[in-house]
Amino acid sequence: LRSSDPLGKASTGPSPPSMSAPPASAPTPKDAHFDRLKASIDAHGCKGSMLVVGISKEGSNSESEEEEEDEEGKEDSYTVEQVGTLRHILINDARDEALNKALDFASGGQGNNGFMMTNTHDGNMLIFGIPDEVKKALKKKTKPERFDSLFALTFALDSHDYWMMDNECWEEGDEMDQAIKGLAKAWKTTLKSTDAELGIDGEYSRPGVEAMLGMFEKKVKELDSGEYSFKWKP
Repeated sequence: LRSSDPLGKASTGPSPPSMSAPPASAPTPKDAHFDRLKASIDAHGCKGSMLVVGISKEGSNSESEEEEEDEEGKEDSYTVEQVGTLRHILINDARDEALNKALDFASGGQGNNGFMMTNTHDGNMLIFGIPDEVKKALKKKTKPERFDSLFALTFALDSHDYWMMDNECWEEGDEMDQAIKGLAKAWKTTLKSTDAELGIDGEYSRPGVEAMLGMFEKKVKELDSGEYSFKWKP
């Protein structure tokens, strides 16, 4: 840069610091993961996604507000391996509608009340109704509709799981045992189809639903009321 001295003679001086923008930093593993997820949502014409498996936290499940705020500050430091454990299911309009219907069934119509009050009779009635709901799902015209209905039903039964602990049909061979086995059999048949046939993506929704079913299997296996089998794998 040139400037003039009081005598009008040109002189040179040190160049000022460069004003160019600093290079952009690389996205964090978490940001990169959710950028890919959003791209997949858009590519498949979906309205959003459901988080099925989050990043596990070490230590107690009970956290103070201070600990929760500290955890939020650590999200940007999640590693590629940690982010790789996340599981999602993409949600389109049809899947969302199926979820609303299934949640209404599993909650006995109380899903929008903010809280639920259930008893043994409610548990019995829900269990008695599961086989019919599975049959309805399998009678859907298309494979994507069958997948959506089974996914929604299983998610709802897992979310409103009071029926597992409070019922009068818990012995081996009873209605609860048969309902769980019937749901597992429906999944075993359904998951033999390809992702394209089921109308799902292979990157998120297939691993996501498999993770959901694995957790459901673990939950029913650990029930104190009996030994239940949920053999869903094709």
